[in-house]
Amino acid sequence: MTLPPQCGMRNAERGMKTTVRKVVVASVGVLALAFAACQQKMADQPAHRPYEESSMFPHKQSNRPLEKGTFHRNQPTDDDPLATWLSAKGKMTKNDVPPSGTASFDPKSIVPLLGAPNDVDNFVTAFPFEIKAEDLNRGQTMYNANCALCHGAAGYANGKIPERGFLRPPSYHTDPDPSVMDWSTLSPETGKPLMSGMPAGHSRGFFRWGKVIAIKDVPVGYIYQVITWGYGGMASHEIQLAKPEDRWRVIAYIRALQYSQSVPADKLSNEANAELDKRGKKK
Repeated sequence: MTLPPQCGMRNAERGMKTTVRKVVVASVGVLALAFAACQQKMADQPAHRPYEESSMFPHKQSNRPLEKGTFHRNQPTDDDPLATWLSAKGKMTKNDVPPSGTASFDPKSIVPLLGAPNDVDNFVTAFPFEIKAEDLNRGQTMYNANCALCHGAAGYANGKIPERGFLRPPSYHTDPDPSVMDWSTLSPETGKPLMSGMPAGHSRGFFRWGKVIAIKDVPVGYIYQVITWGYGGMASHEIQLAKPEDRWRVIAYIRALQYSQSVPADKLSNEANAELDKRGKKK
């Protein structure tokens, strides 16, 4: 029986398609092996990663230390007002600063380091630029994004992080009852002050050096230092607030929060005074 011509053509087409498929599959396999080999070579490069151990240099690290005086071209210099939070006194070397803080340490064994909060005069007290409404708005945005999780939206140290049992920061506001102590100075067993208790709303950094100063009264330069360096359980926020001007804006917003919680009654509107009267909180 003789097949019609179109059947032969169909068989030829099927054979050709099968051959093409085999060639494609084989090519893909070869390419996969080739790419795998390339990936192996590229993933294991001879170049060292930063701080990787290296026997080439005496300090056993692959990256070289920067030459003294080297800084990034966008890095502010020490005399730039935007990045200057220490006063002339605060910039003095530790050998020139007399030891203090007798309430917390033996002055014979402790010498203040650069930037130690042993004296309010170590820090600048003025903002390096005029704070305008747009700066406060920006400060509020950055505060809510980076600070409110611990310090709380209004600065009462009741953010979501301490709410879940983590370290609680100090409140930005003094308590009307001066007998209320900062929790960090209380014994977890008895609830009584350890050594000399610190009133709530006061600076832990200054208290460490024997200075009892409310956070609302600490110099703005000290708050800038804490944001930049971190303190205690608070890590440095130099990366989160990379622009120095944003740190000052956050500080300005913190000052606005503090003022908002202690505005004299004669400065408030009639509606606000009526609300305070209703709540029994009028000062």
